[in-house]
Amino acid sequence: MSKQKKRRFHISITEREHATILAALRLWQEADEHNRGDLRDIEETAGVPLSNEEIDVLCERINFTGNREV
Repeated sequence: MSKQKKRRFHISITEREHATILAALRLWQEADEHNRGDLRDIEETAGVPLSNEEIDVLCERINFTGNREV
């Protein structure tokens, strides 16, 4: 079985956008699976949705890189 290459995105965001992304991810974690509605369709376009643990790791990465100015 071959490994699928992960597509990476590199974007520049403002401090407000950074905070909004983190807030949205945390809100997603808190949402009951049955209350995610049509948003699940967006998340599933790239395959299996991230678990809460994976979202924690992603938030940590966003926080780390958000504290650096490029």
